[in-house]
Amino acid sequence: MEGLDLLKKDWKKNENSFEQVSETQIYKMIHKSSSSIVKWIFIISLLEFALWSLIAFCMKDSEVMQKFNSYHVEHIMLPFTVIGYIVLVYFFFQFFMNYRKISATDNSRVLISNIIKTRKKVYQYVWFNIIYGIISSIIVTYIQLTHDQDIIEMIHQFDQDGKGTLIYGIYFLMVFVFMALFVGLIWLFYRLIYGVLLKRLYKNYEELKKIDL
Repeated sequence: MEGLDLLKKDWKKNENSFEQVSETQIYKMIHKSSSSIVKWIFIISLLEFALWSLIAFCMKDSEVMQKFNSYHVEHIMLPFTVIGYIVLVYFFFQFFMNYRKISATDNSRVLISNIIKTRKKVYQYVWFNIIYGIISSIIVTYIQLTHDQDIIEMIHQFDQDGKGTLIYGIYFLMVFVFMALFVGLIWLFYRLIYGVLLKRLYKNYEELKKIDL
């Protein structure tokens, strides 16, 4: 946005004679910048999806996944996974449509509206991924407690020794700490990746409001 800042300074110097021309130039720069930002949001979301898919593919034959698959809980995991993919495809489609709308916009008020909608969708996308991750962790924890024979036998043994409540407490505390770290890392990841783009998009929004006023 350095070019935009320089253009604004020049606009103020020649405010009386070149106001209309400069305003048009500033709008074009904001429009181009906003279109580029939304395009990168769309591209990064696809790259992110590809990364997680690659990690899942590489782990599918691991000992941990083979043991989990032996529980035969496809009736739980498959619908949950399908719902997740459907929602992600919805967000990818929305990001693409927002990019097309912003690219085709030639009105400052419409561009402002599209920027607001785009920021809202990105925040919804981030929170969906965080909530989906939390729910996934809860489901996996439940499956482990009800299907892993080693854990079941260990808990049963501690119940007989009168320490069942303590073990449950320790186990759920560990799960809570893990989930808190997981959510924190995911939130940090999204703040670093999408936060920079959203900050630039918000700056464009503020500049457009000044022009529109």
